[in-house]
Amino acid sequence: MLKRSMLAMAVAATSVPAFAAQSVEDLQKQIDILAQEVESLKENGSSASPLDKLSIGGYGEIHYNNYLERDKDDQIDAHRFVLFFGYDYSDKVRFFSEFELEHSLAGEGKPGEVELEQAYIQIDTTANTKLTLGQFLVPVGILNETHEPDTFYGVERNNLESKIIPATWWEAGAMFSQDLGAGLTYDIAGHSGLNMFTTGGAPNKIRSGRQKVAEANGNKGAVTGRVRYAGLPGLDVAATVQYQQDVFQAEPGFDSVAGVLIEAHARYTLGAATFTVQHAQWEFDDAIGVEAAEEQSGLMGEISYKLTEKFGVFARHTELDWNDGGADLENTERTDSTAGVNYWIMPRVVLKADYTDVHYDTDGKDNDADDNISLGIGWSF
Repeated sequence: MLKRSMLAMAVAATSVPAFAAQSVEDLQKQIDILAQEVESLKENGSSASPLDKLSIGGYGEIHYNNYLERDKDDQIDAHRFVLFFGYDYSDKVRFFSEFELEHSLAGEGKPGEVELEQAYIQIDTTANTKLTLGQFLVPVGILNETHEPDTFYGVERNNLESKIIPATWWEAGAMFSQDLGAGLTYDIAGHSGLNMFTTGGAPNKIRSGRQKVAEANGNKGAVTGRVRYAGLPGLDVAATVQYQQDVFQAEPGFDSVAGVLIEAHARYTLGAATFTVQHAQWEFDDAIGVEAAEEQSGLMGEISYKLTEKFGVFARHTELDWNDGGADLENTERTDSTAGVNYWIMPRVVLKADYTDVHYDTDGKDNDADDNISLGIGWSF
């Protein structure tokens, strides 16, 4: 009996290593097969769907403006509805576009426009440099590149950005960008320029000079350079210079009018408070023909405070000296003082309310005509 038990134990002892060896060998084969399948998926770039490389986003805002002077009609306006479409060709090459519908209705006799604001290819040329080719937002100011309504205070965009810069401002060309590290970046772009004479029928008015890359006159282009520093917590400082050889796109034989834009801003967030200051100024040749229009500028200061995660208050003061293309050939000097609240229902959905007191230092302007209470809702996704 003892011999039989010992024999059985000996047989078991010799069979266990053989069984274990066979199991390990089978497992290794399965691992090798799985690794080959994963590698094949990588090589073929296989994914669930080509749509995985597609990105969609957008934003919108609806405003109500109540003008306290009864001679001016109140307005409710679906001011903007915007859609973004992007596509990643690879980790280094991507496409981005932006379509916008303004004021709800577009077409002959309608108040709005359908616009292609951006359509470009961006290439990562190295780990810290990019080349952007196509139609893009000019690298200037605070709001021109980032203007989703949930990212700023106030129902309307401030007038320094809209009348002097003039946001939203896009052109077509090429832009090179580099991240130098430690929070320091720069951009340099060569692109199409303004046409302040023929576009919009308002000579010397900067905003009317935007050609929007719509069969734009390309006789004279522009060069824009920006340096930005955000290397300290809460701090964002930037300066932009643009030079355009002729902002009137004059035909041969006519005087050209060169223009230089200088913009600088600083924003500092300390706890719940954010402090912002911004200055922008255009200088034009005296060939512009209107002495007052040779220099057009704006200065803006803003303080905001987040009382809670969802609720914030702000106060903003803006001073403008610009030419609106009027027949009197004089610049308009205007001061806006605005105070209001933002309430974020969700991080990307915001309700806004504010009051703006407008004062004109120009003779013949009604200081009460543009005072208003504004309400708005905005969203992005």
